[in-house]
Amino acid sequence: MYVITGVTGHVGRVTADILLKRQNPLRAVVRSAAKGTEWATQGAEVAIADFFDLGSLIEAFTGAEGLFIMTPPALDLDAVIEKHLLMLDNILNAIKETKPQKIVYLSSIGGQLETGTGAIRKLYDMEQALKSLDIPTVGIRAGWFMENFAGLIPSAIESGILLSFLDPTDLQIPMVAVSDIGKLAAELLTQDWSGHRIVELEGPCRYSADDVASSLSYYTGRKISAEPIPSINYENMYLSFGFTPDASRLMAEMNIGFNKKWIVFEEQNVEHISGEILLEDLLKTYIK
Repeated sequence: MYVITGVTGHVGRVTADILLKRQNPLRAVVRSAAKGTEWATQGAEVAIADFFDLGSLIEAFTGAEGLFIMTPPALDLDAVIEKHLLMLDNILNAIKETKPQKIVYLSSIGGQLETGTGAIRKLYDMEQALKSLDIPTVGIRAGWFMENFAGLIPSAIESGILLSFLDPTDLQIPMVAVSDIGKLAAELLTQDWSGHRIVELEGPCRYSADDVASSLSYYTGRKISAEPIPSINYENMYLSFGFTPDASRLMAEMNIGFNKKWIVFEEQNVEHISGEILLEDLLKTYIK
């Protein structure tokens, strides 16, 4: 039985879909019965659980051959790091109680860094916690999600300006599509290994905000240029997205970490994989 958390999110959904298509037994972990309906109709077991509820996690994890852990971004919470630590404590206790045979979890580029990473810091905490277990684990350190640009595309097409948290706009960083992350998670869950592994994952190429603007220009037939958002405005931008003040502060710190080239892949003593999906092909799907 493969147990998938975060199954209603983009990455978890891809992972679960692949496993179900391969006719692997699957348990979808959701926070409400309504969110589990679509998975039940596809033949999956459904477990209702919350990362803040240890008992529900124990029930959800029981009997797992492979467990995929993806904690929520928690950008709607105050004291993000502290509350994520509470989630981690419940996850660890549930794992110790149920003893799954192996664990795959989603981390991030920069997950090896303890400071200067903002919102990524909670994934450093996750890596350290899961590495303490006497169970085989593998963490996927994914690059910047290509899909992060999706919400900016309509205004870019309308105004001709793609607002960018990446500054300078020609700064190329590792990016990856969520479908490549989900695919890798499914593959890892069906592998056997011992000890603790880290796999760094990016797309076939590295990209900048200028590259995104160029692709949008090509697909829309109009000139679109990338324009950096001043770092002093980062927190207010995230507040306008509905994030809490603490989450906005962490996201601002994370972006500054990318721009200063502090948040990078570790590269040494880890595995490194390139996905298949090109940014320009992904962007095309958002052009109407």
